[in-house]
Amino acid sequence: MTHRAAAAAVMAVVLGLPLEARAEQYHYSMAARVRPFVLFWISRSDVGSATLTRQQTPDSTRYSLLIGSDPDRAPRRINRWGYVEEDIHGAEAHLIGLMTQSDEESIQQADANLRAQAAGRHPFKVIRSTIAGDQATSLVATIAAPADYTFRDIGAALDLARRGSSDGKPRVIRLPSGTRPGFLAALADAMHAKSSTPIPYVYHGRLYELRQTRIERIASVRIGATVYHSAAAADFVVTSQYDGEQTRFSITYGTSGALTDVPLKVTYQPRWWMQVELTLDEGQGERAIADGAQR
Repeated sequence: MTHRAAAAAVMAVVLGLPLEARAEQYHYSMAARVRPFVLFWISRSDVGSATLTRQQTPDSTRYSLLIGSDPDRAPRRINRWGYVEEDIHGAEAHLIGLMTQSDEESIQQADANLRAQAAGRHPFKVIRSTIAGDQATSLVATIAAPADYTFRDIGAALDLARRGSSDGKPRVIRLPSGTRPGFLAALADAMHAKSSTPIPYVYHGRLYELRQTRIERIASVRIGATVYHSAAAADFVVTSQYDGEQTRFSITYGTSGALTDVPLKVTYQPRWWMQVELTLDEGQGERAIADGAQR
């Protein structure tokens, strides 16, 4: 079994999928730019990875995203990662989110958190949500991991999260008509959208809107060493309906063949001092292009 096949089998088990189920899986490498001072950036490639999974059957749709830095390669040995899974069955949906606590507003705070991890404190935030009809119920908990888990330990982390405490007051919210049951579901629709009409979605008992602010159709684009044909480059903004906070990101994605609606490149700046860029693994992109040419 190849490394990629083994990884796919592991993710299938993590997602609760039968091994024979057809789940599309896409792997990305991560580059990061860190700005220790306001005047300039420091860039480093191959500092982590991401895996996007999507599966559709006549009765259900499932999305998941695992993304994280590799502390062995990331600047300042930053270990930040998260996982979200959205399992949708008609008007019902279940979501689980797991992430390292990462509310730093500066590199100094990030360094302080790294020292806390070295001292043996490894907290994770877990979000569980259930959507039934027009109502969403969400519960958040903080769990302590026995070690400094990285994204490679997703199986152990999820097992710990599912066995962890369910204490806490749930958030219950009524959903307006058309609300998507999560960010990944909303993004899948946004890449199909032909207008900038906001797409509402719910996450942890809060309402958000995802809007496409710019789109450019591209005949061909080179990303790394691979040339992709029939793509689109789009900018998006997420707006919290709770406090108005906005988050912006950009995606270049395929628009035809085997790579339709598959992100090829993603750029996101989660902190003023950090920018993250994901690119589809070159080998996977080349295989998809070759498979499309043979059909």
